[in-house]
Amino acid sequence: MNSADSLFETAFSSLREQRSLEYKAGVLAALRDRYNRANGSLIRHDPPYVIGTTECDAWVAGYQEGLLIWNSQ
Repeated sequence: MNSADSLFETAFSSLREQRSLEYKAGVLAALRDRYNRANGSLIRHDPPYVIGTTECDAWVAGYQEGLLIWNSQ
C-alpha cells in the first residue's frame, strides 16, 4: 500500500460523517495524484463525471479534501 492509499484509509477509517462514493473517489484521486507527482510522475486524474452534475461536484469537493489531507501531512 502506498502512502496515498494509507492516507485515504486513515481519513475514512474513523467514525466520521458518511461521504458518497464519488466524494471518496475524488479524495483518493487527489492523494494518488500528489503521491505520483512526488515520485516523478505527472499523470493527473480528471473528473470522471460530466461537469455540472452532482456526481462531478462531489468528486471535485473530495479532490479538494484530498489536497488538504496531502498538504497537512
